[in-house]
Amino acid sequence: MTKGEHATAAGWRNAGRAQRAASAEALTLPSGTTILATRPSPLEWILAGRVPQRLLSAALAADGSAAGAHVELSRVDVVEFARFAADLVRASVVEPAIGDGPDQIRFDDIPIEDRTFIFEWACRALREPGTKEDPSSPSADGLERFCAK
Repeated sequence: MTKGEHATAAGWRNAGRAQRAASAEALTLPSGTTILATRPSPLEWILAGRVPQRLLSAALAADGSAAGAHVELSRVDVVEFARFAADLVRASVVEPAIGDGPDQIRFDDIPIEDRTFIFEWACRALREPGTKEDPSSPSADGLERFCAK
């Protein structure tokens, strides 16, 4: 692209896909299947409004103590959290793609143990030093409390 030219939507989308693929790593799941996966950025999800507001509010309000991390969740909150977890799994898997196409796997066809493993793996990025996320940021610090340890 030369100076003065602007990216097309397709070009920008393809650049994002290429960046996502470049950050992917091989991940062996409990079923023995190996996939390519990447850890989505928590800040990106927060800014895009993809984190349930009740969950985000509770995470940001928690002070790190056991009492501060305990939050009563309603039935609606649990459904929103389940949707969030499924979306996080979908966003983490690079190959094979999740979807309904011929070269894709349906989300419901992925064993629950593998889905759980992928979710927990994606959440661990919030706690591990040396990841692309900034573990000192308030958003990452609060959200990591909702991931399995």
